[in-house]
Amino acid sequence: MNQLFKISSLPAVFILLVLAISSCKKDKDDGFPITNDLRVLKVKTGTQSLTSGATDVSVIAALELVFSHKLNTSALENGLTISPVTDYTVSYDNTGSFATIAFPNPLAYETEYTIRLPQGTYGAGGESSTEDFVFNFTTHPFTAPGITLSGSAPAFFEGETMTVTAELAFPIFEDVTLDLVFAGSAMGNGDDYTASATSMSIPAGSTTASIEINGLNDGDDEGAETIIITIANLVNAVENQPQVLTLTLGDTPPALELKGVMSLKIGGTSTNGRAIHLRVLEDISDLSEFGIGIANNGGGSDGREIDFPAISVAAGDDILLVRDIDVAGLSAYFGNYINDFEHVIPTDGLNFNGDDPFELYKNTSVIETYGDVELQGTGLEWEYTGSWAYKFNGIWEYSQVDCSANSTSLQDAVCVYPFCAPLQLYGVLAILWDGSGTNGGKAVHVRANRPIADLSRYSLGVANNGGGTDGIEYTFPAISVDEGDHILVSREPATIASYFGNCFNGYAEVIESDAMNQNGDDAIELFDGMDIIETFGDANVDGTGQFWDYAGSWAYRLRGVWTYGGVDCAAGSTATQSSACPYGFCQ
Repeated sequence: MNQLFKISSLPAVFILLVLAISSCKKDKDDGFPITNDLRVLKVKTGTQSLTSGATDVSVIAALELVFSHKLNTSALENGLTISPVTDYTVSYDNTGSFATIAFPNPLAYETEYTIRLPQGTYGAGGESSTEDFVFNFTTHPFTAPGITLSGSAPAFFEGETMTVTAELAFPIFEDVTLDLVFAGSAMGNGDDYTASATSMSIPAGSTTASIEINGLNDGDDEGAETIIITIANLVNAVENQPQVLTLTLGDTPPALELKGVMSLKIGGTSTNGRAIHLRVLEDISDLSEFGIGIANNGGGSDGREIDFPAISVAAGDDILLVRDIDVAGLSAYFGNYINDFEHVIPTDGLNFNGDDPFELYKNTSVIETYGDVELQGTGLEWEYTGSWAYKFNGIWEYSQVDCSANSTSLQDAVCVYPFCAPLQLYGVLAILWDGSGTNGGKAVHVRANRPIADLSRYSLGVANNGGGTDGIEYTFPAISVDEGDHILVSREPATIASYFGNCFNGYAEVIESDAMNQNGDDAIELFDGMDIIETFGDANVDGTGQFWDYAGSWAYRLRGVWTYGGVDCAAGSTATQSSACPYGFCQ
């Protein structure tokens, strides 16, 4: 017969004895005996815990040793050794039981290191360890970074200086060295130019090194010459693709430059808007010094073929050289903006297609080239078939091929020629991401395509819910902006700044305004005075479900044409770069 007992019926002494035995057994089974011995509980680097034998440890990592007791710091430092021998420092937290080992110089790559602390007394209260502490770790292997060569500008002139920079994709803790090889039609060795050095060294931990090239004024009229720079004897970095930097050296800063080119298809699919846009940089008493050559279908220069008339022009003038049979159609297409060209010059010689390069001449010397005279431009970046190219601050911007097809005027053009849009809508945002609230991502992005002395002539309006225009709701401040300046009008600039990261610094002006109250289904209007000069979306249509819907997303003008992120593509993201749809300006 089984007999049941209640524990409360047992003698108290017996109960305590059972509990004590049970407790001791549990400590032993769990491997955590009650002890006052000093020991290392954990080794960490940053937030990561390491075990002895760890590999792929950063060469600049600091190691944190977590001890069971407050330390006698002098005793610890006298007993601690690291091999191979390397410089290190030890610091402590305010409890005195966390010791951080830092290395003032990077460790060697792919090397095994051993930290030792022999058995001894290291506790502030006299606590001792009962065995040697030995911890091994191996640093990660060396990875060579990619290297790129770049110039501070694509071209320079005699008497000017060009900076050439070599840049690594990421820093390493070895010196990178390389030699520069110079070629091209321009002669070095003090003839056409001098270089401050023919080799570079990027110190360990840095990512860039630079040299300077000085153009020499030799007094000869040689036209544009090339300097081609490549890399040789590269140590500790790699060329992911061969680096060939081609620079153009001109005789003197030009008085006339190429500003734009177009081969438009107005009102259909036939090319009927051929023109070259030039900008006068210095007063010219006789424009006939200059001319144009067209290298049809590539294959090399055909020489100077079109002469300008013998007229005087002033610095700042814009000249439009137009195929004579296209003048009327292009004038109608541009509308009032045709009057912003001080000189419209017709010619029957402008017979290029949008894949043809051409040259600008002064007398018999080429001073500037658009495209590559050796190549037909079809499929290349600079092709302008049914579209245009426009130069911003020395850098060409290209629109999408055939973006002008079927447009009858600037008002219905998919890609407006930038000169004809002094201020242009460039992006609209109604992004909702983690932490943004409902208003944090509301902004309108505009770009100045020309210098504007007083921006306050322009305004914005939000056409809410497709109910038609609501008129002017925000007017820009009375400030001047330069050609190419990007401007952001934002409901919460700090929120946008956090979301955009470094690309936020690309805006010349950031303006806060509660008028940016749009949802992603609301059209945006840009005003010049009281006139609407551009609309994103349709003021008379609620955008929900329309192709231009930007709820939880954005729209951005890329190569002259609007692109869209996709509804709610930014939902859940904390930075545009890591979202499903990085904003175009930040790519």
